[in-house]
Amino acid sequence: MGILQEQSFEQTEKLRLLIAQLTVQEFVQPVLALGNSTIGQHVRHIIELWQCCLSGYEKGRIDYINRVRNLQIEADPTIAIDALEEIQISLNKPDIQLQVLTEGNFKVHSTYNREILYNIEHTIHHLAIIKVALLELGLVGKIDANFGMAYSTIKYKESLQKV
Repeated sequence: MGILQEQSFEQTEKLRLLIAQLTVQEFVQPVLALGNSTIGQHVRHIIELWQCCLSGYEKGRIDYINRVRNLQIEADPTIAIDALEEIQISLNKPDIQLQVLTEGNFKVHSTYNREILYNIEHTIHHLAIIKVALLELGLVGKIDANFGMAYSTIKYKESLQKV
């Protein structure tokens, strides 16, 4: 497994472990600081983009825009965990050339590794948003200090401690 797949697994595992600790009520609770969106909605969004990447791999074409929005993922933590586990076992694939469809059917040339990197960064971004929700709900004790933090930021903070 390459470094990108390892990081993908690490970030999706952080999310899976968090979801396993949440009650259904916490998962679906609207959060004022997030415009009344829920942790579950952010989880669904993360999962759907991973699913688009992995299913697009098989077709040679990734379409993040016209994705299936499975509302069961945002309502049921068990379904979300199952989807994350399916993503985790599907990550290890060789790098290939892909096309990514954008609005207006414009096609961008990419690679599987580039799209994995995009999804890692996208996941971290949404984990940071979920962290805001956890703070508001008084649940931040369920995560570690690096939850939702970019790898470069973690390295930078570690370098400051060595000084």
